[in-house]
Amino acid sequence: MSDAKITVSDGTDFFRIPISDLQEACEDGFYVPSLRQRTIVSDGKELFEIPLEDLPEAQADGFIDVLVAERGEVATAKVMLQKAGLPAAPPTAAAVSAKPAEPELPAVFTQPASEDSVQFAHDETVTIKSPVVRRTSKPKRQPKPDPKPAPKPAADDVDEPLLKGVEPESEETGIRRFLMPDNHPGGKGTWQVMAINIAIHVAIVAILALIILPTPDIEILMEITSSFEPSDPVKMDFESVEIDQPMELENETSELEVVNMSDVLTENTMDIDVSDMELSVPDSIMESDAATGPKSLNSKSELAGRSKAGRASAVAKRGGNAASEAAVLRGLHWMASHQYPDGGWSFDHTQGECKGQCSQPGQLTSECRNAATGMALLTLLGAGQTPYSGDFQEEVRRGVAFMLENGQRVPAGVDLRGVHAHNTGMYTHAIATTALCEILAMMEHEVKASTGNREESKNNRARIALAKKLRPVAKAGIDFIVNAQHENGGWGYNPGTAGDTSILGWQIMALKSAAHAKIAIPGRTIIGANQFLNSVQTPDGWFGYRKPEKKASTTAIGLISRMLSGMKRSHPQLKQGVAHLSATGPANGNMYFNYYATQVMMHYGGDYWKKWNEVMRDRLVKTQITEGHAAGSWDLADTHGRRAGRLYMTCLCTMTLEVYYRHLPLYGEPDELEEDTETASR
Repeated sequence: MSDAKITVSDGTDFFRIPISDLQEACEDGFYVPSLRQRTIVSDGKELFEIPLEDLPEAQADGFIDVLVAERGEVATAKVMLQKAGLPAAPPTAAAVSAKPAEPELPAVFTQPASEDSVQFAHDETVTIKSPVVRRTSKPKRQPKPDPKPAPKPAADDVDEPLLKGVEPESEETGIRRFLMPDNHPGGKGTWQVMAINIAIHVAIVAILALIILPTPDIEILMEITSSFEPSDPVKMDFESVEIDQPMELENETSELEVVNMSDVLTENTMDIDVSDMELSVPDSIMESDAATGPKSLNSKSELAGRSKAGRASAVAKRGGNAASEAAVLRGLHWMASHQYPDGGWSFDHTQGECKGQCSQPGQLTSECRNAATGMALLTLLGAGQTPYSGDFQEEVRRGVAFMLENGQRVPAGVDLRGVHAHNTGMYTHAIATTALCEILAMMEHEVKASTGNREESKNNRARIALAKKLRPVAKAGIDFIVNAQHENGGWGYNPGTAGDTSILGWQIMALKSAAHAKIAIPGRTIIGANQFLNSVQTPDGWFGYRKPEKKASTTAIGLISRMLSGMKRSHPQLKQGVAHLSATGPANGNMYFNYYATQVMMHYGGDYWKKWNEVMRDRLVKTQITEGHAAGSWDLADTHGRRAGRLYMTCLCTMTLEVYYRHLPLYGEPDELEEDTETASR
């Protein structure tokens, strides 16, 4: 019964509510049209309540009976009201008016929620949907539809109108209702209102003239509070940007492809360069005072290396080779062939086309689907595969759709944890959020890169539309991370709990990806993260799990977190930490450590990177399976990866081989960087 819905009315608007709420609604003055031998019809634009006896005539005129699907619930409703001693009476003057529904977000929000809203890139606010629905306008109550209704719309236009809402009234309809209330020119109050409007407009024009006409020469200054990578001047023609125009239109000019994707910074942002996320790195790591880190030496777009040409150049320049790229491609094919029919992935990879042909499935089956999907998407995205370019476009699009359908709007933002095991929640959320931020950044990068290319015009419209859906969800996912931070600066298994270095590393990755997508990040969040790292770092450059200790895996995570938040390459404790990793070398049984440590060594560069890369690259190429259904994957070789299985292992290995172009080096090209003599001699 909890899932059944019934339509009620307050005499003006209509609302679809759970049938379990019917007694309360009727006590508040609502009534059930179906119990009064009435129904509701629609012409595709408005809703009308009419007697059932007039329904055949209305249907003949092209109206649709929108209550037909709930006829079976009428008997249940009648019994409920009889037991409660409530008649199906018309509403009283004191009837409580339910709140109308707002336009709904993408299917990511699977639960009704409060009136929280999120911001699109073009200052367009979308409010989370309410379980209540209303008419789009308030037509004069009629015993039956207008004798000359609008032509019958297509079925797709009227499917479940009470549940999904109908299109808002057109501008023409609004003007007509203003000029002709009650369908009569000069209706009640019309001319008085028009006279007042004319007087107000004349006054405004006069004031503007006084302001504009005597314009002095004034120097205009602009303070940049958040600087992104400079770009070429762009002619902004907002009238030409048709986000929602049909995909088949091909005759637009190049101006149609120009779009401003930058998000509006909030009050919580600091005057910092969020594109490089260079925030709050203490001069003395053992102290908690914050200082802004140096500007990145990276002058190119973060995502430039993922294009086909960019990948080829980066592989040759940073130590990859043909064998490593072939291994990446095999990994992507294995990933694509193990996608589930619903568009997502699972750490138990055997339930799709695989049907158990690959061994070592993860122990997490229905849990952590968002984490598995996020990792698979990050693997594809790392090699430049996006929803509208590359060899795996369909797989990426379906994966994105799965992610959007499996989040929930909550007061803290968007919760992307989904169904998860007790200690995997914030891991899952960070991985999923990172994937959405990277897709958003790549969509906007591709639009910018292909603006003016007529062959890409259709794809650009699709990219813009997808970015428009992704931005509020990605932004709200980042909000969830910000709000989940513990007071000590870390993140725990659950929001607001004390955490550890491992969980923190994934949150920092998500925040860095958000910066690339030009999503504002509160400076206090990175300050807090660095304060937590202070609490687990030893004086000689090691990082512990929850306290200072000498652990290789958490040291790799701590170092990459320091680097991403702006630590200078010359910092003594960064040098010490890199030396520790180099002395440890790539691990045979800890791919989690290798994944983070490889990023640290690539960013640091120099001889350390050359030494590390040769071992790590060749080992991964050599250990990849190349035959059978499992070709392209790696056998599990990770002490921590048993629960996540082969898919987890394959994602980490593939992304490690993508290190040459997934992220551009923070301090310059690795082969051009050198260690100082003292550190290199260790």
